[in-house]
Amino acid sequence: MRRFFLGVILSSFIFNLNAQQNLRTYIFGNSLIQHERQAEPTPSDESSVPHWLQELMELGGHDYAVSGQYGFLPQHQNVPPVANWSFDNVPGAWDSDNESFGAADFNSIMITPGNFIQGQRPDANYSNHNFSPIGATNTIFDWCKEQEDGLKFYIYESWPDMPQFLSGAFPPNRDEWKNYNEYLNGGYNDWFVEYHDAVAAKHPDVCVSMIPVGPVISRLLQQSPFSNIPVSSLYEDDAPHGQPTIYFLAAMVTYMAMLEERAPNGYEPPPAFIHPLISDNYFIVNRVIWDELQNYLDDNGNSRVFCSQRPISSTKSLNQTKFAIFPNPTSNVLNIKSIINNYKSVVYDVFGKEVLTSKNESKIDLTGLSNGMYFIEVRDLDNQSSSTFKFLKVN
Repeated sequence: MRRFFLGVILSSFIFNLNAQQNLRTYIFGNSLIQHERQAEPTPSDESSVPHWLQELMELGGHDYAVSGQYGFLPQHQNVPPVANWSFDNVPGAWDSDNESFGAADFNSIMITPGNFIQGQRPDANYSNHNFSPIGATNTIFDWCKEQEDGLKFYIYESWPDMPQFLSGAFPPNRDEWKNYNEYLNGGYNDWFVEYHDAVAAKHPDVCVSMIPVGPVISRLLQQSPFSNIPVSSLYEDDAPHGQPTIYFLAAMVTYMAMLEERAPNGYEPPPAFIHPLISDNYFIVNRVIWDELQNYLDDNGNSRVFCSQRPISSTKSLNQTKFAIFPNPTSNVLNIKSIINNYKSVVYDVFGKEVLTSKNESKIDLTGLSNGMYFIEVRDLDNQSSSTFKFLKVN
């Protein structure tokens, strides 16, 4: 068993040797993907996801072209779209003034709702409109499917508006920052999960996946040494528009989610734009983000992120997965959901050392473990089958 876990760890450190991919994306976006009005303008598009994604794609040996538009779902649903985004160092995919959407040969669509509408459910109509965020998204996706076959659809989960957590001016104090991140990984994330489930159910013939940028970055930033980065080095206001570091991390999450591979290990983030705790620890950042995405699952154990692991018409139930764990990350307790009664749980550290074991317990006490990444093997003692999960223990 220890050899197995050591093999898992070692394999995650190997440089990606994946086949070349061609990503042609249209983005129905907003300023949490492309921030154009920076307080301190950068030389190029360093406060945008496509800028950094292009650099990662080039080093990873892939082709990337993108076009998109700024707005929110009420504006985006007014199809056909009009491409009004361009980036200095990224090839454009579509000239909307001179050719049809179908002529651009897009293979992926990215969409993001506003980050200030999570006070009501995603199926509730907008004020003064007769449609909801879910309804607007379905309108956009239906139109895109009529224009191009074989599209993959991605929901970009950004990070929430910040003013409700501030008692004074930006940046937040320590307690406010803590409350903000708890909401980001709680109610805000729950909204996106409900939104994703509804949209995916409406489009069972295509892959509708999530790019959980906000939660993944938040969990990374709660770990040492990244928890030492000042909030003002991450965001410039309470909208909150990001500094280049945030858009770079968002690009890493996006790269891994859409290409289904780790970001290239050889990349060197420029310290002039990226906070040194990120640029100096890129290898660790790469590993943590990948592990987070691997564990971003629905209640049936299906990936919410990776199209190749997400059933198009999902009928998978807990009867087929037997086990599920939650929450992930967790602090002091890991819950096991099981349809069987006779099972054994073994927790291993990243070196394959057994650190905890239990039998038929639905709650695993982790208070004696240090923060970090662990594996849990849950074994059906009657049928001698097992499931293995990664999880992260945090404060």
